[in-house]
Amino acid sequence: MGKKVQFGCYYAAYKNEKATRFVLENFRKHFPENPILLISDGGDDFSHLAKEFNCGYEHLHNIFEPKEDMYCSVRMLEYWKRLKLSVDYCNKDYLMILEDDVYIRDYFEINRHFNLCGSRLGAELGLSDTIKKEIKDFTFRDVNNYGMCGGSFFNTRIFNKIYHDVILDINNNHDEKIKSETDEWCSLGSTDSNITYHFCIRGYFYEPNPWMIEVRENRKEWKNTDYPIVHEYKEKY
Repeated sequence: MGKKVQFGCYYAAYKNEKATRFVLENFRKHFPENPILLISDGGDDFSHLAKEFNCGYEHLHNIFEPKEDMYCSVRMLEYWKRLKLSVDYCNKDYLMILEDDVYIRDYFEINRHFNLCGSRLGAELGLSDTIKKEIKDFTFRDVNNYGMCGGSFFNTRIFNKIYHDVILDINNNHDEKIKSETDEWCSLGSTDSNITYHFCIRGYFYEPNPWMIEVRENRKEWKNTDYPIVHEYKEKY
C-alpha cells in the first residue's frame, strides 16, 4: 500500500525554467503522487514541465500588474482566487506553497493538525501594532508572526470555510486600509502577511513550519540539518 497523499501544491512560476525544473524534479523524487497546480504568472510557457512532472497547468496574467498599484485589492483578490483554484484542483487536506527557491530534500509526513505554518523568522518581520491590535480585539490573542513564504502550508478545510468571507472583506476594506494615511496597514499588500492576517483574525493562528529551514537561519550549517524543506535556496536563480 502506498503512502497517503496528504497535501497538494500551489506553484506560481515566472521566467526561470532552470529553477522551476529543479524544484519539480526534487519534489517528485519524494512526492511522486501529490497534485501540483503549476501557474505561469504571465511569464514563460511551462506546459512542457507540467506534462513532464504530472502537474495541472494554468497560464494566467501577471499578478504584479499594474506596477503602480501592485498592492491593491484587485491583485489580492486574484491571489486568493489562485489559491482557491489550487485548493480545488488538488483536493487535499493541506496546500503547500512552492516557489523557485524551495528545495525538497526528503520525504516527510504531516503528523498533526495545524491551521497554517511558515517561516520561523516571521517574528523578525512582525505585524504592525495596528494589525496586532485588530487581531487581538477580535480574538483576544497576541499575534505577531507571519511568513507564508515558499515551503509554507495551510489547512484547506479552513481555507474553504473562510474563503467567501475573506473575498468580501478584501472587496470592502482592503483598499481603504492600504491607502490610509498611516503605513500601519501596508503589509496587508504582501501576500504572506495577508493570508496570515485573514486566518488569524478569524481565530486560526499561525505557527512555525516544523519541516522547514530557511538559509538565513544558518547560512553555514543549513546543509547539515535534517529539515526536508529548504527555503531561500538561490543556487538555481
